Amino acid sequence: MIRVLFNLPLPYSGYQQLMFFRAEKTKLTDATGNGLSVMASVVGIKSCIATRRSKTQLRHFAVDSGSDLEDSGYMSDSEFDMNRIDSIRFLDKDKFDQLRVTLYPSSCDPVLKALNEANSMQEVFDLIEKCGKQLTAEHASQAVVTLWDLQKIYGRYEWDCFTTSGILLQQFLDKVVLHPVFEKLVTSLEHMYKDLNNIALTCMLLYLHKIGVKNDTPLMQKLLMQCLERLDQFNLIALSRLSVYLRDLGLQAYFIQSKLLAVVAGKFSDCSTCDDVHLLTICLNSTKRILTESLVDRYNNLIEQKLDQNFFENCNPKIMLKIARLLTYPEWSSKRKLLSQRLMLQLADQIDDLSVSQVVDLSSIFSSYLEPRKVLQKIQQYSLNLVEEAKVSDGTPAVLCLAPFTSTKMKNYFEELMAQHLDRADFFEFIVIYFKTLRFIKTSNFKLCNAFWMKSMKSVEKEINKQSEQCLGVKDMMRRKIYHRYMYFNNNIGGTYRNNLFERRMSKMLLEDINSPTGLVPSKVANMSAFLLGYCPSEGLPEDLIDRLLRCGPQFSIFDIMMMSRGIQITHALNHNIKRTLMQQVTALSRMMDTMTEEHLKNVKSMVDVTNIARGYLSRHGSTRALLLEKIVAAYIPVLDQLDSRHVRHISLFLTKTRYVSPELLNSMIEYICKQHDYIHVETAGMVLSCLYHLGYHPPEHLQQQFFRVYTSTFLEDGHFMNGFHILQTCLALNMFGSLPPNLIHDIFNLSFMDQLDQEISQCYSKATYPLQVRHLVMELNRAVCLDHPEENIPWFHEKYCQELLETVAVPSSVFHMEVYQALVQLVGGPEVLRANIHTPYYYFLDFEFLLDANNRPVPVKEYTAGPSNSNIHQDLQQETKPGYRRIALLVRKESQYCVNVRQLLGHHQVERRHLEVLGYEVVEVPHFHWYSMALSTFEEKLQYLRGLIYPS
Repeated sequence: MIRVLFNLPLPYSGYQQLMFFRAEKTKLTDATGNGLSVMASVVGIKSCIATRRSKTQLRHFAVDSGSDLEDSGYMSDSEFDMNRIDSIRFLDKDKFDQLRVTLYPSSCDPVLKALNEANSMQEVFDLIEKCGKQLTAEHASQAVVTLWDLQKIYGRYEWDCFTTSGILLQQFLDKVVLHPVFEKLVTSLEHMYKDLNNIALTCMLLYLHKIGVKNDTPLMQKLLMQCLERLDQFNLIALSRLSVYLRDLGLQAYFIQSKLLAVVAGKFSDCSTCDDVHLLTICLNSTKRILTESLVDRYNNLIEQKLDQNFFENCNPKIMLKIARLLTYPEWSSKRKLLSQRLMLQLADQIDDLSVSQVVDLSSIFSSYLEPRKVLQKIQQYSLNLVEEAKVSDGTPAVLCLAPFTSTKMKNYFEELMAQHLDRADFFEFIVIYFKTLRFIKTSNFKLCNAFWMKSMKSVEKEINKQSEQCLGVKDMMRRKIYHRYMYFNNNIGGTYRNNLFERRMSKMLLEDINSPTGLVPSKVANMSAFLLGYCPSEGLPEDLIDRLLRCGPQFSIFDIMMMSRGIQITHALNHNIKRTLMQQVTALSRMMDTMTEEHLKNVKSMVDVTNIARGYLSRHGSTRALLLEKIVAAYIPVLDQLDSRHVRHISLFLTKTRYVSPELLNSMIEYICKQHDYIHVETAGMVLSCLYHLGYHPPEHLQQQFFRVYTSTFLEDGHFMNGFHILQTCLALNMFGSLPPNLIHDIFNLSFMDQLDQEISQCYSKATYPLQVRHLVMELNRAVCLDHPEENIPWFHEKYCQELLETVAVPSSVFHMEVYQALVQLVGGPEVLRANIHTPYYYFLDFEFLLDANNRPVPVKEYTAGPSNSNIHQDLQQETKPGYRRIALLVRKESQYCVNVRQLLGHHQVERRHLEVLGYEVVEVPHFHWYSMALSTFEEKLQYLRGLIYPS
């Protein structure tokens, strides 16, 4: 069975084949005589170590590259890191041999040779027993390494073996650690640890820790102290292993890490091979939380120099991936963008030679900047090919990893694949992947969504219960894996999905955790409270929790405030009629967060900080009274040199949502896109274009011409990646600036594109809103093309739609509208000459309309309309072509129709004004800020102001 399963080729004659055959028969027996198969045993060790280590040793491609645990896989320290995901992909002989680590390659000791060739754990133990009193430090250390190697080898091939329960695996690991021979090894090493060479010493420290020996045992303490004594003598191999071990110790290792970094800093000149650079990268990655800027600069210069020398041309791609992951650490990612781009482009050129896990890593690195677009194109093509291969074989999690880089047309395929994978025994390890897939396909299959969230919660609780030792905050750390994602999942599918059972159970568990010692940690309280705020009952949260949050405010980080703001955003979205208590709580928390935001703005170090502050401000609808909005915008200016596509998108969204015009920010983004146009994706440029359209901002002429030339070129090249909704938005924006190409007009108004829209609507997740939004955009674009491009002969085909829409729209009424009407009656006349609340051809809404003859006298309505004077459907004018006549469209402009910091009409209303002028109207606008200004405090002053607008001469 094993021979068939792994399909070992004939050249594998020797110990490689023998190892698999013996695995079926050999038993590893504990002191009581109870035995388990070695094949089960190694899978048990692999799985239970993952359990003991809080699932940090997950499958390589299931781990978020932004985590601190990139190097904590089975063998990702300094010798070998297998990146293949699928168990049907096999290692060649050279790579297979590298899975076995020989500490003493030049030794002729027969025991060491036998240990190196051992094919089972029991064989290792038997060899140690035979040594008796002749056991040496070399024997003991090689035995530990071989034990680790064996579980590693079997672990690589046994991903799909789920017949052994987690409890049984945990019990088995305990038996291995407590096995008499293993205890003998530990005891022997306690007395002989000083005889170990540097490589063996660090191997023992790292591998015993991974196997499950506690860090507070005498042996581990002695090994660590010996490492400190020899630290200055360590080479990069020993330093890399020590750094990985120290990283897992958390805060208690920071002092030792600072000493280690000083030694690592002296090794830069020793990096002459790919392996040296790899080991150096592991050391820096393991200590990145305490790296100084000068050390990062030295590393950056080293990698640049190596790239200039084509140093990485024949290196394993995993080395470049590890380098790029280090460079994208948020603390300095913005300053290392250019180097990361070079690495990504080189990896993209080799993408056909990359494994799926490596492509997933590359996609995570790309997501840090969302550029260069060539990398995205390569990943998308790779993903589509992978899906086509998977369709003719069994779909695996590997396919789901890259689902977000495929087409939404594959929605049904991914839904079926997701449903199949919900019952996998290793579901916990793939929660992040399943979440990204569900979020990407935006499914309306709520049954599938419910199954995913309930299974996620159960699997997390199961993992929590497996923890034999509960460290402070571990429960929240594991639950946060799902409850934070739930908070963003609902928004992504249009706010139409809720799992009430999930929300109630999770809220109950989080409240219990907050009232435990975990609640003493401010960041934990903030994270858990974010969820509780979002899905709390309408009566509000317990007062003691609100008091705790207010007291912890000064200790909240930028990220903490951003997450709590998200909770407030969800509360506003789900509770349209918030009760008084909850509203008071939300208001108090918002004020506290506004205050803390101002404090954080004084110390921002990067654009990442400003972006996270802006995201939090948007989520909670931050206050404008304290000039906080202006301070956030001002904080962007000093860090504009850190712009990348991700930040461009965030800034565009921020300015759009706040209606804030910042010429410096807008011009900087336009300049960046023009300079980096080869790297910029069409969606990034599209968000800037939509921002310009929404704000009605017209860049300087030279920038405007260059930007639209670049954007049009990018759109024509990559526009097929955009959905119909965004294409329509793009066309409306281009039309406002007079840059809509004729060929694009005809590409939109044809049957093929309309069929594409119909298909998108039929597959959309939010049937209540998305179809209406798309149809309204089509109408607006149809109207714009008819008025601005009559030469293209596009027909107006929305007459019936607009008439039906009128029946559902209420006639606006307000005190502002009534006051203007009363003033107009005195200036122009009553209903016999003045029409209110009417619609023009092409269905623009007019607050008031009247006609003045050549002597500025109002023309009676009945003389120029066929309908009654109160009709809201416009009829053709009979007198509109007479010389000297003026057709007045008076528009009452509300505050929301202008930008917040300048008196500038938003883009949509600028287009409206232009189109009314095309229709023959003279447009008169009455802004809210003028009508209610101190200069117009009396009715007579308002009347005089209106007279000046209508009769300017």
